[in-house]
Amino acid sequence: MQADILVGASLGCHVVTALTALAIQDSAGIEDIQAVAPEFIDDQARSLLEDMSVHGFKVGNLYSPESVSAVAQVVADYPDVPLVLHLGMDPVDRGEEGQELADATVVALCELLVPQADVVVIDHRRLEQWHTEGLLGKAEGDNAVQTLLALGPEHVLVTGVPHAGGSPVNVLAGEDPQAEAWSWRRLPGSYAGAGSTLSAALAALLAGGQTLRQAVIDAQQYTRRALEAGFQPGMGRAMPDRMFWMRSSDDDADQADEEDEGDEA
Repeated sequence: MQADILVGASLGCHVVTALTALAIQDSAGIEDIQAVAPEFIDDQARSLLEDMSVHGFKVGNLYSPESVSAVAQVVADYPDVPLVLHLGMDPVDRGEEGQELADATVVALCELLVPQADVVVIDHRRLEQWHTEGLLGKAEGDNAVQTLLALGPEHVLVTGVPHAGGSPVNVLAGEDPQAEAWSWRRLPGSYAGAGSTLSAALAALLAGGQTLRQAVIDAQQYTRRALEAGFQPGMGRAMPDRMFWMRSSDDDADQADEEDEGDEA
């Protein structure tokens, strides 16, 4: 949620949020997650939507079929508002009983939310895992992307796909049989929240009126710059600096002040 708010502010959007889960986490990772009651999710979202004009939805990880259903019913009432659905890696080890709930949640996502999405943003490892386990439904051969597209989203953006050249690629697929791919040099170290940053930026840019393709391009560039300016606030992973442009402006201003002082001397 912090990522969404910072990204939105950075890109000129006013972000309003509906909390779907509470987490115990630090910079090293997430220890536990408590899902919010579906009725409370619905009440949060509808109170905001009845008060304000919303131009884009971004939905992140959900942790129960009931939560998926609640969110799906809300966004279904706003079919003209673009929906970015981010499906990142499952952040916690759930055990056998918890895994059954997680699998049921994936099935609910595929049935209720994926078909409504303008774009699904998904890590390639999670996509391949779901495809291998048969959680995406009827497989379209060996192609996990086509299997996901068959569920009904307009586009799928798969992140971090391994490439022969060594640098991972992000692949955008949709109705056009020719998918687009962008290669990004892998940065050293480990970062938390790269996928959240990308999907939040994409939602903000779509809300601002950009076409999907241009929004995908600009969201990737924004995310890259945020990662390059990343910082390590604790003992765990580095964080993207989602307000990197403010630091750049401050540095430029400091440099200009130093030059002015030098001229006066």
